[in-house]
Amino acid sequence: MSKWEYKTLPQELDHGYVNDMDLDKRLNELGAEGWELIAVSPVVVGGETKYLTHHFRRPQEERRAAGFRP
Repeated sequence: MSKWEYKTLPQELDHGYVNDMDLDKRLNELGAEGWELIAVSPVVVGGETKYLTHHFRRPQEERRAAGFRP
């Protein structure tokens, strides 16, 4: 069975808009680290979308105990 780790990245909107260049740069950095974007959720405050929350996942690395296996 696959095991996953998760990360969220909130992105504040500026008058309803996202800074595309900054967001692209950050998304590319996370992709290079093995994170896969799986969802984007709006955060609404007072009837206005204030943030977009990006949800990522990547396979969890196997952690092996120190020493030798028989």
